[in-house]
Amino acid sequence: MTLRCSLLTYTGHGTCWSGFSLSWDPKTGTNAQDTQDSSCDITLTVTLQKKDNNRKWTCTLTEKENMKISIDFTSTFSDIEEKTTDSDDVISTVPGVSGETLSMFSRVGDDVSLPCNNVIYPNCSSTVWIYNRDGSTGTIEVVTLGKIKVDQTERLSLGSNCSLHVSDVRAEDAGLYICQQYLTKTGPQHGGDAPVDLSVLTISSTTPVTDLKPNVNMTLQCSLLTYTGHGTCWSGFSLSWDPKTGTNAQDTQDSSCDITLTVTLQKKDNNRKWTCTLTEKGNMKISIDFTSTFSGTSNAVKLPISRIMLFVTLTIMAAIVTIHTRRIRPPKALPPQADEASGIEIHVLEE
Repeated sequence: MTLRCSLLTYTGHGTCWSGFSLSWDPKTGTNAQDTQDSSCDITLTVTLQKKDNNRKWTCTLTEKENMKISIDFTSTFSDIEEKTTDSDDVISTVPGVSGETLSMFSRVGDDVSLPCNNVIYPNCSSTVWIYNRDGSTGTIEVVTLGKIKVDQTERLSLGSNCSLHVSDVRAEDAGLYICQQYLTKTGPQHGGDAPVDLSVLTISSTTPVTDLKPNVNMTLQCSLLTYTGHGTCWSGFSLSWDPKTGTNAQDTQDSSCDITLTVTLQKKDNNRKWTCTLTEKGNMKISIDFTSTFSGTSNAVKLPISRIMLFVTLTIMAAIVTIHTRRIRPPKALPPQADEASGIEIHVLEE
């Protein structure tokens, strides 16, 4: 692992005033090599050991042996730690230390935040995000010195710590995203890349949803879209269906991360969820659902036409009997007071 610590000043990169200097702590050990490009631009190279997991490496600025300020870097081993975001987007890291390539997984339609692990300025004024899809050689710059490109503002935004937030993830969002730092608009890149590999899990029905009903064959396809290609998985990763049991179900696999399920639907399959799950060595990473909702179904009770006609006939006969009875009934005599005049008075209470 190689760490670089620099003091950026008005007079230039790594330039110190008289009496100021940078130093590492800890820097001891047979595998550590401390180099110094200048008094305020230093590098530490160390061969990591098991005990160095979650270890802090501190760069300290001193003036005549008096500490002025310090900054830390924590070496977190990626094959030990796995993180899960609030939106269920899974983050894994390739073998190495935190700050190297992150592998993230998201479902179509979800929101995801891609972390930037080399931030210099909290206001992101030095941050650049570039994007490369499906292993193509061309890259697209989506963030320039903290500002989203005009044609990318619909679904992209910058979050805390200059993370790139992608809303309503789509299949075409799968690819390699790289966070970079530039101290000036025309100057060279500062430090190394912070790449994030985003893979997108998709599910779809090749059978039109309007045709879903009992005794119809439904075919579902589930694929993981990655930077390296459609349906390409790394070693140890695979997709599977749940549920897939039953005499009418047929599970096929074009590749470990591109699978198909064909099933003859039954009445009990109305509003049933079919789940495609991505696992790594048996451990679930992320899953996506498809619900088979039958078209033209209704919970209304259907009555035979003969019963409907009988009900209408009885209703009409009851109405005729009521009208006839009212016509032959003699009028009631009015009470004596009914012949007297009645009236309504209005009194003005106030003027």
